[in-house]
Amino acid sequence: MAYFTLSSPTRVFEYPYDFHSHLGGILPVRSKNVPSLASWLAGPSDEKGEQALFEQALRYMLESNPFELLAHRADKTGYERGECTAENIYFASVLIAQRMQPREQIDVLPVTDPALYRAAMQSVQAAMASNGEDRDWMLALMRYFNGKIYSSNKFTPFDDAYKMRSSLVDRVRAGKDGEAKYIGWIDATLQYLKTQGIKHIQIPASASDIDALDAQVALFNAHQNTEYRVLVHTPSAYVSGRRFADELEAILKKLLEEKLKVTIGLDVLGVENRVANYEVLFDFLRKNQDTLTELLRDKRLRSVIVHIHNGEGASAAADHRSMIGYYLAYGDPAPDGDFYRALAAYISRCVQTATERRATESAGSRGAPGYGAGMFSRLFDELFISNSLTYRGCRLRRFDVNGERSRELAAYNGKRSVMALSEMFDAPVTKGEDGSWYELLTGVDSPYTFRLGHDYYYRNFMAAKYPVIAFDTNLGSNAITGAAGLFKSAESYRINKGFRHLDGYIDTDVLVAASTSVAYMFSDALTQEQIEFFFEVSKLEGPIEAVLSKGNVAETIHGYLQAALGPLARFVDENDYKRYVRLVSGIVGTSAQPSVRYQAMTRVYAVFQNWRSYLLGADGQGVEHSDIQDEFVRMVLMVAYNLLPVGQSVLSTDTLFDLQALMVLMADCYWMHTVGDFRKEVSWAERNIEKLEGYQSPASVVSLQRGQVSQGS
Repeated sequence: MAYFTLSSPTRVFEYPYDFHSHLGGILPVRSKNVPSLASWLAGPSDEKGEQALFEQALRYMLESNPFELLAHRADKTGYERGECTAENIYFASVLIAQRMQPREQIDVLPVTDPALYRAAMQSVQAAMASNGEDRDWMLALMRYFNGKIYSSNKFTPFDDAYKMRSSLVDRVRAGKDGEAKYIGWIDATLQYLKTQGIKHIQIPASASDIDALDAQVALFNAHQNTEYRVLVHTPSAYVSGRRFADELEAILKKLLEEKLKVTIGLDVLGVENRVANYEVLFDFLRKNQDTLTELLRDKRLRSVIVHIHNGEGASAAADHRSMIGYYLAYGDPAPDGDFYRALAAYISRCVQTATERRATESAGSRGAPGYGAGMFSRLFDELFISNSLTYRGCRLRRFDVNGERSRELAAYNGKRSVMALSEMFDAPVTKGEDGSWYELLTGVDSPYTFRLGHDYYYRNFMAAKYPVIAFDTNLGSNAITGAAGLFKSAESYRINKGFRHLDGYIDTDVLVAASTSVAYMFSDALTQEQIEFFFEVSKLEGPIEAVLSKGNVAETIHGYLQAALGPLARFVDENDYKRYVRLVSGIVGTSAQPSVRYQAMTRVYAVFQNWRSYLLGADGQGVEHSDIQDEFVRMVLMVAYNLLPVGQSVLSTDTLFDLQALMVLMADCYWMHTVGDFRKEVSWAERNIEKLEGYQSPASVVSLQRGQVSQGS
């Protein structure tokens, strides 16, 4: 396949699972048609919702400003969680002061001065109570900055956005009618998941949220025909051994509570930029194996889920952070008034430059639009990429997911965490004796199901070495948060809108890099025996369906498929071979070329072998700009791109349909194997694949165009 095209527009299944998300990150910041943070706070009024969100951000700076904490630390080099979002709020407050109170020098107040945020609060309320330009300007500012405060972006780490959201929920819960509003937040989150086509999910939440979440999820399942489940997540996994052990014991008590109806395991958080204390985790699981086996019987569970966040890199660090935090660490730990005057002037200058560039650089194309028409569009690009501020010899740097430093840190941290987990799996349970932790914790008598969240790095190695371990894939969030390091610049990030949001252009190099990491499909992954077998079969004469129906051929390939599917084989039974034959036949068509047949047979086999890659997750839709249905289309597209042999120029709708059906089936079987009941309802997504074309080679492009499906079709 060189130039290829889709034979005709193709309907898309609704993928009914989300294997990786976070309670606090699910709701979008705003939405016209589905629940959101803004509508939860202020009802259906868009303007009141934006104002409520922004005022909550200002309260955050008044009550728990990360820079206040950083200023009082002896060591300024450590990243203070939330400092980039705090700097975003500071920038917004400076802009408000420059427009609303230009003569009062409020814009040059330090980032730690509460007067700056109190003045911003008063200006917001005054502008929103008026009519005219100030009101329009304030609304535009709040919309722009709310998106940068409560969601991750190119210049704000995802963990900062989670910090903002958790502090928001905590403040609302502590206020008037707080518990009712808190329950409303949970219900809005569940309703949002349902609108996204998700009928099965495992939602991790902190121990303080579990009682309310479990009760609301059980009630929601009863009324909404869903199979939602809950996991208890650890506060962190890289604290001291004693503290981590205490946290796990508290989680055990929670898991054993009889009142919890849908809580089925634990979620090990916090290993994006450090190595988790896996020895403490494994020792906890060993000591409580009998207790948790009894839990299975008492609650009629298939297994206790152990979901470990692993193999996702994060890059916030001492030298990769907020501009002010960087100056505190590498410049002057106590910046003076001149510093803040220079910074305020720099912010004002960047606003002016962004305005001028919007006027001259607005042209674009369908897949790569130019500068947006918004009043603050691309302001952060001007602040953090196109321009820079140097003060007293120190150039202020800002976190950037597409920067070289970010990609290096993310890859290093992700790879290190994978290998640390592998080494602990291999380690003996008792020193000097046989028997590894992997053998003990995944053996036939173990109550546990291990699933690694992310595992973007070194997945092929982990999949081959540990066949019982599953993974969940969330390439959308990995791409947008920089965890995968797929984009080398802001421009590369933008041109690949098709990869991020599944409507637009995709560099083939990006497509291949992502699929190689999470769903490798080429024949060098086969054993020598398999290579020789498929090579001999490819030379047999006759239609491909007849060749694959021969007794010894069918028996051998069916055996390969059963081994590849592992624990899912008993759910798929004899139909797995029929699906295999259908996919191979659809790709080969009437071709008698041995090379075409060999590539088709081996690559379709790899599709089955990679079943663990089809357990998809959004990883916090609202924080990480992700969508589970986009995640599904992305995986289908990656597999289809690698599936067609050389010389095939048409990707048939039937093949794309069969791939979708197989991926959903794998997720169904995995849920049955590890959880139990599932909702077998085939639904169609609202958007189809209207057009797909590309050129299969390095340094080329795939163009994807989506379309709305008309009602009743």
